[in-house]
Parts: sequence; structure tokens; C-alpha cells
Amino acid sequence: MSDFFTPSIIASITALCVSFITLFQFFKNQRFQQKQFDKNLNRTLTNKLYDLRLEHYPAAYEITDLIHKKKGGNYDVNQIKEVLEKLIEWKKGIVNLIISVESRDSYYVLRDVLMKNPAHQESFSKEQIEKIFNANKSFRKQLRRDLGFMYREERLRRK
Repeated sequence: MSDFFTPSIIASITALCVSFITLFQFFKNQRFQQKQFDKNLNRTLTNKLYDLRLEHYPAAYEITDLIHKKKGGNYDVNQIKEVLEKLIEWKKGIVNLIISVESRDSYYVLRDVLMKNPAHQESFSKEQIEKIFNANKSFRKQLRRDLGFMYREERLRRK
């Protein structure tokens, strides 16, 4: 009788082992496919984000290009107010969704500096001039950095 059950027990244990190995491979493959799907989805979203940034960020550069010193090393008060209005208008809408946290923070610093009234009647103090210059420089740097991530990511992907 034991000879009758031995082959069937061996066959059933072998079948169970094969089933467990197949199940393990299935879950491993499923996990790999999920990772690939997530990676492709993130790549697609990142590409859309960069496309939108490439569409909207140049306007901020054009606006901040208007911040320049006139003769005597001061800024034109009316031009600063105009730049402030244009920057506020630029940030409305889609830019609020695509701007990075760092760029947003530097935008707020620039906006706050530009909102300050001139220390003198029609001119800014040396401290205000320095703050405007540094805030503008920082904001433009952050915008460049937002777009620079794209190029760094491409470089890493190629390696």
C-alpha cells in the first residue's frame, strides 16, 4: 500500500513546488511591471511639466529684464511698479501649478521687495537697491534651475 501512495505524494509535492515558484515569478513580474508603469507615468508628467514651464517661464525673464538700473545706479520707480504688476499678472493661472517651491519662494521675496515704497521721494535707498538686485537675481536663478533639472535628468538617463 505504501508503494501506491509514494509516487502520488512525490507528484503532489512537486506540483506544489512548481506552483509556488510560478506564483513567486508572477508576483515578481507584476511588481516589475508596476514599477515600469509608474516610471513611464512620472516621465510623461515630467515632460508635460517641462513643456508648460518652457512655455510660461520666458515671460518672467522678459518681465524681469525690465529691472535695470538707470544712470546714477538707481531704479526707475514707475518701471519697478510696472514690473511688479506684470509679475503678479504672470503668476496668475497655470504658473501657480507648475512653479517649483523654490521658485515660488524667490518670487514672493522679489514681489515683496518690489512692493516697498522708495525710501526717498523718487529713488530707492542703497539697501533697497541691493535687495531688489539680489531678489531679481535669485528669482531668475531659480527659474533657470527649474529648467536645468530637465537637462540633468537627461544626462543621468544617458549614463
